[in-house]
Amino acid sequence: MTTRLEIKKGSNLPKVKAENLSVVLDALRKLQPISRSELAEATGLTAATITHLVDELNDLQILIETRSDNKQVGRRPTLLTLNPSRGQIIGVEISRSTLHVVRTDFCGKVLARENVPHDPNLGLEHTLSLLFQHIEGITDPALELLGIGIGVPGPVNSREGTVLGPPNFGGWRNVPLARLIQEKFKVPCWLDDDAKTAALGERWFGAGKNGVGTLLYVSFRAGVGAGLIVRDHIFRGAHELAGEIGHTTIHVDGPLCECGNRGCVETLVSVPAILLEATRLGLKCQNARELEALAQEGIQNAINIKARTYQYIAATVVNAINHYDPDLIVLGGTLVRAWPDFIDCVTEKVKGRSFGFLSKDVNIVKAGLGSDSSAVGAAALVVEQIFQEPQAHLQKEGA
Repeated sequence: MTTRLEIKKGSNLPKVKAENLSVVLDALRKLQPISRSELAEATGLTAATITHLVDELNDLQILIETRSDNKQVGRRPTLLTLNPSRGQIIGVEISRSTLHVVRTDFCGKVLARENVPHDPNLGLEHTLSLLFQHIEGITDPALELLGIGIGVPGPVNSREGTVLGPPNFGGWRNVPLARLIQEKFKVPCWLDDDAKTAALGERWFGAGKNGVGTLLYVSFRAGVGAGLIVRDHIFRGAHELAGEIGHTTIHVDGPLCECGNRGCVETLVSVPAILLEATRLGLKCQNARELEALAQEGIQNAINIKARTYQYIAATVVNAINHYDPDLIVLGGTLVRAWPDFIDCVTEKVKGRSFGFLSKDVNIVKAGLGSDSSAVGAAALVVEQIFQEPQAHLQKEGA
């Protein structure tokens, strides 16, 4: 029997240079504005190496240099920041009900957004037509388009850019979506599970942007998904199934799930499951906000549904804490935005069920990017790739 071993690979000089450029870009993103000497101290690289790398990044038009306002004696240091105008990036979230398209600058700031109804059951060609139309419509023809990122319900093969077969998605099977978009727009395209892109967006540009070791994002909406960020990067697992929290069991005798299991999280706390329970109890509400309004009016069945939902969500989050031990838990999705007491109620119940020594350290926050989380995270996929190999993605042909 043979065992597969993880073997460290040697690095040739070009690879070392690319890795150092990536290290400098990462430090700039987190610490900007920053001087060359501070950059050298933060990265552990020599001053001469930093000077050479900054020149390389200047050639790629990634940096802006400004004089410090510090009125200290002597020459004021030059401060470096990333150039937000280096180009535009398109991020897309494809969900079971909408296409959410954003255009961001190089630093993740949303410059424009479009949100349009979408029914995947109308078929792949319909979705592609809608997708192409709105990517074209939101793109600024005066700016360089650096790439397109896509967040889509899993399962996916992110390495190949393939959508494998999301439930309730009109028969999509093994769709090479990244390749189709790349062929249409002639720019690189990357995709991932929508909860994972949301997690990346929150880590880079949202609730976790000030720095955490491990961030867990959980989304509560038509489905329940999660994304884990470890050291700034998406943790996918061996088969890209990390984060399928919606199909973990929290009620062994619960409702039958479309995955074949019983009592999955999605069957109990997804928005459709909640509304189905409301209908069963005779409540008239079309969405989570209307259920919240009924609870605010003192309708006991609505209050009871919310209380039961929070119990199940707390159990889900506690299980996630025990599995992943995250520094920060970010909760997002339509349910979080519809119920104003969501974060406080879940936090209270989670702390009551966590290990004693963890109770004080449990840090649960609301998604900082709101409904943009997944689409902005999809744009972050593009920035992440550029940061890893800036010259490969930004060097002009013939330069």
